[in-house]
Order: sequence, then C-alpha cells, then structure tokens
Amino acid sequence: MTYCSDPLQYHRRATHEVKVGNVGIGGDNPIRVQSMITCDTMDAEASIKQTIELAEAGCEIVRITAPTVKDARNLEHILKGLRERGCEVPIVADIHFKPEAAIEAAKWVDKVRINPGNYADSKKFVIREYTDEQYAAELNRIRERFSPLVELCKTRGIAMRIGTNHGSLSDRILNRYGDTPLGMVESALEFARIARDLDYHDFVFSMKASNPKVMIAAYRLLVARLNELGPDWNYPLHLGVTEAGEGEDARIKS
Repeated sequence: MTYCSDPLQYHRRATHEVKVGNVGIGGDNPIRVQSMITCDTMDAEASIKQTIELAEAGCEIVRITAPTVKDARNLEHILKGLRERGCEVPIVADIHFKPEAAIEAAKWVDKVRINPGNYADSKKFVIREYTDEQYAAELNRIRERFSPLVELCKTRGIAMRIGTNHGSLSDRILNRYGDTPLGMVESALEFARIARDLDYHDFVFSMKASNPKVMIAAYRLLVARLNELGPDWNYPLHLGVTEAGEGEDARIKS
C-alpha cells in the first residue's frame, strides 16, 4: 500500500469542503486552527469567557466537552451567550459514551465529535473471536445507535468529526484488528460507511494517539485506505495529538 507517491515532492491532498458554521474545512481552504476550553461545561459564563479568549487569540473553531446530557443541554445557553456578545466562532461538542448527549448537543452546535470506539460500546476487555455473522450483528447494532445522530446532523446541516482515539478502541475492533493503526482506521470507516449509506457527507476524520508515531502511521494508513475506496472518499482530516501534555513536550508532539 503506497502512502506517498513521491517523498521528495509535496502536494496537497484534494478533499471536498465541510462547513463548520461559517468556517470551511478542506477544499481550497487554509489549515484551520481549533482548540478547546478547559472549564466545566456547566459553568456557562466561564465557558463563554474562555471561548471568546480563544477566538480573540486566533482560534477559528472551539471544542467544548459534553460528557452528559445535562452538559449537552447547557450548550444552548453557551451558544446564546456567545452570539449575544458578537462571537460567531463555530462550536464543536465533544461526545464520549453517550449517544443521548450527542443528540442533545447536535440541536445547538455547529459540529459534533464522536469517538467510534465508545459511542455505542462499553469497554469490557473481553477476549473473544467474532464470526463474520456475529461481527455483522455488531455492526447492525452500531447502525441503530448511530443513525439517529447522522439524520439529525443531516437535517440541521451541521458537521461531524469521526474521531478515533488509540486509547479507546472497542473490544470488537481490538479482537479483530488488534491495538494497531489498522484498528484505528477500520473503527472510523465502520461509522463512515453508515453515514454514507444515509447520504451524509459533512464529516471529517481524525486518528489521535498520545504517541506521535502511532498517530502518523494511522493517518497515513487512513489516507491510503480512502484512496483505495475511491475519489468520492475525499473527506478532510483533523490533525492532532491526544494527551499531548504541557509546555515543550506538547509543542514537540504537536
């Protein structure tokens, strides 16, 4: 599998544009800068303050965590406060574990990030072999859990990030592909196929790991797989290192 047609000559990968609020990702757009706030999402005033500070520093998209339905519901007040103060920066809701929180967040934000490793799965660390029939049944279960979010995002015209995290691959993926960059890629592609089946294409991919070497390998493999799948799999990439740390170490990793 070819990762790079010419290691001595750079060319930008062609992708279609995905709009996050008023900001375009991919296509002919420049690389966009995104960061996240660190305060409690239930503290609307602090969330508004930190978001405005990021926007004033040049951040073009801001991510806010929404671990529960209650947090997701408070995004309505955060968005309202931001817009009332003239801050139009697009907001991304970061979802883990709870599809219900994703559905609530998608009512208010410009983009939803889901982790395919834990969106519809709880980690049990069970070692087992899946037959093809059992694996297909698992994919059908995921489709039932994921489709309502896709339909809502499609109806509202908002974006999504299918963001694999190396540290939270599902038991199903680990048992079939191992704790590998291939497992990270296949985890994301399972969800992408569901979105495509529902004619939803406003999504981007990310392959995050705390080890930059794993992250780079996963992104390279993802692009190679997308190229294999065909020209209409030209989705943009969100680049980042998870748990980068602080200070010099974080800057080096990033």
